Amino acid sequence: MSQPADAADVRRSPIQSIDRATDLLGVIAAAGPAGIALTPLASEVGLRGSTARTLLSALVMNGLVGQVGQGRRYVLGPRLFELNRVHQLQHDLASVAAPVLRGLWERTDETVHLATLQNGRRADLAVLVSRQLLGVNPTNMGAVDDPVGALGRTAAGKVLLAGLDAVELGRLFPEEDAGALEAELSLVRDAGHAVNVEEEVRGVCGVAAPVLDPGGTVVGAVCIGYPSARRSPNRERELVAAVVAAAAEVSGLIGGAPGGDDA
Repeated sequence: MSQPADAADVRRSPIQSIDRATDLLGVIAAAGPAGIALTPLASEVGLRGSTARTLLSALVMNGLVGQVGQGRRYVLGPRLFELNRVHQLQHDLASVAAPVLRGLWERTDETVHLATLQNGRRADLAVLVSRQLLGVNPTNMGAVDDPVGALGRTAAGKVLLAGLDAVELGRLFPEEDAGALEAELSLVRDAGHAVNVEEEVRGVCGVAAPVLDPGGTVVGAVCIGYPSARRSPNRERELVAAVVAAAAEVSGLIGGAPGGDDA
C-alpha cells in the first residue's frame, strides 16, 4: 500500500496537484459505476484523506467527478464524458460526414470538402474533387494547410472564423482590423453560410456552412468549390442551399443543431 505523499511526491512533478488529480481519476475509473469511497481512494493513491477530499471537491465542482449513493462514493463525472465525446468527434467527424459529403458531391458535381480549424490553420479532413474537366482541386491550392491570412478569404475559412470568439480571433489576427473582420463574420453568423467569389484565387468561388456540435460550437465547415466560369446568381443560390442542408445533416448526425437559415 502506498504511503501518504503530502510531504514529498516521488515523481517530483512540476505541477503536483495535476498528477494527484490524475491519479484520483484513474482509480475512480477503475472502480466502475459502483464508485469508491474516500478512505480507500485516498489510500490507493497515497494521499491523506484531507488532501484527497480537497482535490476531489475541486474535481466535483468542475464536473470531472460525481458522487453516488448514501456513502457518497466517487464516480467519473459528466464533464469527462463530454470531453471524451468531443475527442471522439474530432477523430470521427470525417467518417460520420462521408456519406453526406458524397451525396452532396453527386448532386452538385462540384468539388466538396470538409474543413476544420487546427492550431489556427484550416485543415481539410476530406476532399471529393469534381469530375468535371473544369473544376476546383483544393489540394493543389495549398488549402490543406492554409496560411492564417487566407482564412478570411475562403468560404470555409470564414465559417470557421465565425465560430471563434473575440479573444481567439485576436490571437490569430493581431495585426488585422478587428472591426472590419468581425463585421463580415457577423454577417456569416446571421446568414448561416459564407460565400467566396474569387477572393483567394482568381477563377475560384466557394460556398460553405458550419457543422455544429450539441453545444452549438462550430467544429467544421462543409464547403463547395467551383470555377467562376460556372457562377451565376441562380447557381450560387442552389449551391448555398445544398451546402447548408448538407452541413445541417452532418450536425444532426453528431447531435448538433443546424445553424443559420437554409437559403
